[in-house]
Amino acid sequence: MRVPVFAKYGRGMQAAAFFLCGMIVGAAVYSALVLDQTNRIVLNNYELKEQAELAEQQARQKEKPNAGETVISSIVLYVNEAPGREPLDAVAESALKEKLMTSLKRSFLGRKIYDIGSDAALARSLLDGAVYPDIEKKDYTVHIRTALAADGRLTIWAEAAPLLRR
Repeated sequence: MRVPVFAKYGRGMQAAAFFLCGMIVGAAVYSALVLDQTNRIVLNNYELKEQAELAEQQARQKEKPNAGETVISSIVLYVNEAPGREPLDAVAESALKEKLMTSLKRSFLGRKIYDIGSDAALARSLLDGAVYPDIEKKDYTVHIRTALAADGRLTIWAEAAPLLRR
């Protein structure tokens, strides 16, 4: 029995191997592009949901005549990452905003703007440094930096950072 000589198939084997490697690299590049596009769509979706919720709150506020000037009727929340810490991903930021918004609505919604000074000290002591557990498998601490009340709207800027356990 004779064994075929593979020397005459060397160029063809090289061409086939080169073509196969090109297919693998091309599939990897295509997969990376699709993953990047999907990630952008998800982030855009979270931003659009927040904008829609804010617009809905503003529309509900405008439906109520003469109720928006002396009473807090809507709350706008901005969450930033703490300086020097890793940035928050969109999913964690959205979940953190929802939990913080429910806490703020319980404390401030429906209160008079002129009484916010006494209520703010209590709410700040309760909410500043609060720990929100199990958000995207991490615990986060939130610090309220600034609160601004105008035209029936309370705007709050807060910083969030992952909780560092010792």
